[in-house]
Amino acid sequence: MLALALPSWSGSPGDAQRVLTSIDAWSGSSALAAVVAAFGHSLPERAGADRLKWLDDFAAAHWDFRHGRERDSISHGGLTSTQTDIVFERARYLGLTGRETPTKRRYDTVIMTGGMVRAGIVKPRFVAELLEGGLECDHILFLGGFRPFSPGETTLAEALGIDADDEFDAMLFGLEQTFGPLGEPEVSDGQGDTPQSSWRQLSWRRQKLPRVSVLVAPSSDPDHRRANSADTYRFWAGERRTVAERSVLQVTTPIYVPYQSAVAVGILGLDHGLAVETVGTSATAGDLGEFSQPFLAKHHLQELRAAIGAMLVLRRRLAPGPPSIEG
Repeated sequence: MLALALPSWSGSPGDAQRVLTSIDAWSGSSALAAVVAAFGHSLPERAGADRLKWLDDFAAAHWDFRHGRERDSISHGGLTSTQTDIVFERARYLGLTGRETPTKRRYDTVIMTGGMVRAGIVKPRFVAELLEGGLECDHILFLGGFRPFSPGETTLAEALGIDADDEFDAMLFGLEQTFGPLGEPEVSDGQGDTPQSSWRQLSWRRQKLPRVSVLVAPSSDPDHRRANSADTYRFWAGERRTVAERSVLQVTTPIYVPYQSAVAVGILGLDHGLAVETVGTSATAGDLGEFSQPFLAKHHLQELRAAIGAMLVLRRRLAPGPPSIEG
C-alpha cells in the first residue's frame, strides 16, 4: 500500500484537478475504509463531496474526543485493541506520520505553525535539520496566536526549562534556542481591545542567513475564540507577506499534516496564489526524552476527523456543485 498524496499547490493550471484527484483517492482509500470498518461501518457507495460529507458526519459521531477543548484535554477514547492497531497500521498511508521530506530544495518562506508548548522547541529544531540537509529559504516564520498555556502546559514548560506562559513566548523561546542569539528585533504590532484581536511580529535580519520572524495573528472572531490556523494564514498572506514570498513550505506536527495541508492550500494557494507544500517534523526533532509527545490512537482519530472536514471544505471550493446527499 503506497502512501497517499495530500493537497499541495504549485500555481500551475492543473493544480485544481490534481488536488481533487488526491482528495478523492484519500477519502476512498482502502486505508481509510479499514479505519471506518474498525468502528463497524463501511464507506458508502458515494463519491466526491458526498462521500466526504458522510465521513464528516461519521467522524463527528465516533472520533470527536475534544468536544471543543484544546488538544491536550481530549477525553479517553475508549478504543479496543483492534481499533488501536488498525489506526496505527494505516496512519502512514493517510499522511499522519512519515511526511518529513520536502519535494523541493528551495522555498521563499518556511512557515512553522504554532501549537502546544512542545511545538516551540520541536519545529525550529526540525527546520534547522532541513537547513543542515541543504534546504534553502529566505524567511523562517513562526506563525501562531495569543493563547495562554493550560495548567498542564505551564507545568510542562517549567520541566522543559521554557520561560513562557503563552504560545507567543514559547515560539520566541524556541527560535532563540535554535537560531539565537538573535539580538534586538524589528517590532511591528497592532493593539486591539483584547489579546485575541491584537497582533505582533518580531523579525531579525541576519547577514547571509534567512530572516527569522515570529508572528501572532488576531482572531477573526475575537469575542469567542483565539486565532486558528486559517486566521494566521490569512493575516500573514494578506497583511504581512512581502511580494517576494511566493512559495511556502509549511512545517507542522506529523498528525496535523493532512488537516493543515488542506487548509493551507485553500487559503495560501487558492486565495493568495502561493505555491504551498506541507511536511511534518521528524522523530529526531521531536525527541524531548521523557517529555516527548506521545501520540495515541485517539489523537490520530481526532486529527483524521479534522482532516476530513478540511478536505470537504477544500473540495467544495474546487468543485462547487449541488448540495451533498445527507444521511
